[in-house]
Amino acid sequence: MIKIAGFARRTFIFPADLPTAYAYYSDVSRVLTYLPHISLVRAYAYDQFRMLYSTIELGIYHVRIFCDLRTTLNNEAGRLIRISPLEGALPVKSEVSFNSLTAPGNYSSLSVFYENGTKTRVDYSMTLQASLPTPLGLRLMPDKVVNGIAKNITESRIHEIVNGFIERSIDAFPYWLEEIQQPRHKRNKIT
Repeated sequence: MIKIAGFARRTFIFPADLPTAYAYYSDVSRVLTYLPHISLVRAYAYDQFRMLYSTIELGIYHVRIFCDLRTTLNNEAGRLIRISPLEGALPVKSEVSFNSLTAPGNYSSLSVFYENGTKTRVDYSMTLQASLPTPLGLRLMPDKVVNGIAKNITESRIHEIVNGFIERSIDAFPYWLEEIQQPRHKRNKIT
């Protein structure tokens, strides 16, 4: 098995006041789409999802990690959004072929919001963990070497995901703001 675990933490300034920033990021099903390499594949409920981390590594290995998530919003004094593993969901089965690896994994993130004048400071962290079956082409290499390569790739990808999420979510904010400010009858005509 190839064990992967990645963690990253960033603090960024969001271009809106705290209530607006919190409302924007509370739309978790939309905001998760701003994570590079990650897509939503199923909604169990308004606060429960299955997401897929999918990427091609080393030019040939298609890595797919499915994570079941639960969202917890706390809009009281702490103003935080926690995404944690969903207990009780039937995980996907691990599978491996010559150039494909599929496994269940655990994703979690925490966003904490603080007033910063007319803007909002957000402390954001995320973690991704999984145990992947070893593809046939890597079984001849020592586990220590394979896990070392996987660790380096995972750390790089996690930082790419976090940085991409921050950039994409800030870039998409004006469109969300415009959408919610349209009169209701205009929004209905568009859809």
